[in-house]
Amino acid sequence: MSSVLWIGTGLGALFGSLHGVYLCRQQISLHSRATGLYYGIWAFTLWTLFGAYVLVFWVLGFIAYSIARAGRQMVR
Repeated sequence: MSSVLWIGTGLGALFGSLHGVYLCRQQISLHSRATGLYYGIWAFTLWTLFGAYVLVFWVLGFIAYSIARAGRQMVR
């Protein structure tokens, strides 16, 4: 379980960096540099904190989707 948390945190940091840069660029073009940095830092922080939860939900969702899809094919 510990490795899942570390992998999720790492993926969250990666996606948070990408999302943070996107938001930062968008807000700098619309508002100010301070606003862009604020949004970017918050996006990175939240993705990093909740990355493990998001990873677990994606995995569970994929498993549930696969089971449901297989069940539909068996019924036909």
